[in-house]
Amino acid sequence: MSSAKAVFEFERSGNLLIVIPTGSLMEFRDSDVRNAYNETYRLLNEPDVMHLLVDFSQLNYFASTFVGMLIRLARKARQGGGQAVLCNLSDNMKQMMKSLMLLENTKTDFYWVAFPSRDEAIAALPIAAENGPSQAHKDPQPTSETPASSADNTDATAGGGWSRYTK
Repeated sequence: MSSAKAVFEFERSGNLLIVIPTGSLMEFRDSDVRNAYNETYRLLNEPDVMHLLVDFSQLNYFASTFVGMLIRLARKARQGGGQAVLCNLSDNMKQMMKSLMLLENTKTDFYWVAFPSRDEAIAALPIAAENGPSQAHKDPQPTSETPASSADNTDATAGGGWSRYTK
């Protein structure tokens, strides 16, 4: 029997994959966590996906299992020429990432850059439009077309190229 709650929610905007952990990995069966990680990795393999953003707005703690996943996902995004960024980290998560030398340690290929909000993280990435060349996201302010947070359950596909799905 599978967990009713998805381990991750996924959103896409142009060449950006947004992953939203929905709770502590300890809430889920190992097989569900592994399947969610595999789905994330598979999505990063798609030719039109380059950058990865992990939004921690629904999580305030993670353990070593998740750290291992973050390392592998950051490495995968960079192998494809993309960037890996985080947003909405709690102070405890930031401190843990810093102590593990995973934040902004450019001497590795699996480091992460953290931003206070999703809008700031998106604004920092060179996101390619759905049907056009790569360009920087020009409006970091929330609009009716850009979800301000993952708590916004609207699907804005019709307005700004966002799509949301869960796994």
